[in-house]
Amino acid sequence: MANKKEFKIGVIGAGAWGTALANILAQKQNVGLWAKEKSVCENIEKHRENKRFLPKIKLSKKINCTTEINNVFECEILFLVIPVQYLSGVLNKLKNSLDEKTIFVCCSKGLEMNSLKLPSQIVSSMFPKNKIAIISGPNFAAEIAKGLPAATTVASKHEEVSKKIAALIKSPTLRPYLSNDIIGSQIAGALKNIYAIASGIVVGKKYGENAVASIISRSFAEITTVAKSMNAKKSTLAGLSGMGDLFLTCSSKESRNFSLGIDLAKGKTLNEIIQKKFSIAEGVFTVRALKKLANREKLDLPINEAVYRVLYRKKNIDLAIQELLNRPITKE
Repeated sequence: MANKKEFKIGVIGAGAWGTALANILAQKQNVGLWAKEKSVCENIEKHRENKRFLPKIKLSKKINCTTEINNVFECEILFLVIPVQYLSGVLNKLKNSLDEKTIFVCCSKGLEMNSLKLPSQIVSSMFPKNKIAIISGPNFAAEIAKGLPAATTVASKHEEVSKKIAALIKSPTLRPYLSNDIIGSQIAGALKNIYAIASGIVVGKKYGENAVASIISRSFAEITTVAKSMNAKKSTLAGLSGMGDLFLTCSSKESRNFSLGIDLAKGKTLNEIIQKKFSIAEGVFTVRALKKLANREKLDLPINEAVYRVLYRKKNIDLAIQELLNRPITKE
C-alpha cells in the first residue's frame, strides 16, 4: 500500500468546535491547535481535556496546543474556527508569513459586522491567491466529539481541495458530502443563528408547535431571499449546510442562540445573558450585520428586523410577534 501523504495541519481556535475538529484530525496525524487562552492550552497539554469549552472529552496525544500564533505558520492546511468577528484580526497576524500554497478551511459561521462578508470572503480579501474550503452542517461539537453519527458539507471551488478536506475529517461516525457552492454553503450557517434566537423566543413564550414550525419555515424563506441576492444555488439551501443546519439550531437547547431566545422570552436582558456565558451567541452580531445588508440590498426580512428590535431597541416581544402576524397578506 502506498504511503498516505502527511499534511501539516493547524486548527486556529480552541473552542468546542475547534477542539472537536482537532480531535477528529488527530486520528490520522499530528495537529497544531492554537488557543487564545493559556488555561485552555494548559488543560489540554496536562490533562488531555478542554475543560472550559469541551469538558469530559478525552483528547488525542497528537494534538499539540499552543498560544503562539507563529507556531502554525508552516501548516499546509489551516482550519479557521474562531468567531467571525475576530477572523480579520487573527488573519492579519498571519498575512506576511503564509505562502500561496496554504489551504484555508473556514469552519466558523456568521457575517462580519463592518464589511458584511462571509468567512470565505474575508479570507479571499486578504489571501486572494490561496485556495479555500468550507465545512458547514448540522454539527454540534459535543455530539461530534462523542462519536455520535453526523454528516456535514465540505465545499470548495476546487474539487481536489474539497476531496482532500473530506478525506481528512471523514470518520466512522462523521460523513462529509461535497459541494462547489462555497457561498451557498455559508449563508444558512451564518444566518441560522439569528433565526434560532427567534425560534427560542417562540418556545420560551410557549406559543406552541405550530408557531415554531411557522417561524422556522419563514426563516428559511428569508435565508433564501438573502441567498438569491448573493447568487447562491437554491439546491444548496435544501441540504445539510442549509435546512439541516437551520432546523438543528432552531430546535435544540444545545444551541447558544436558541437558549438565548428562551432567556429573552423569560424577561432577561441581553446584557444579563451575555455576562453569564463563556461564548457569545453569534446571532447577536449577525442580526446587526444582516440588518445593514438588508438595508443596502433592499431586502424584506421581517423576522430579522423583529429580532434586531428586540435585542437592540428594547422592543416588547409580544408586540414584535403581534406585528409579524399582522403584516399585510402576501404570497408565500
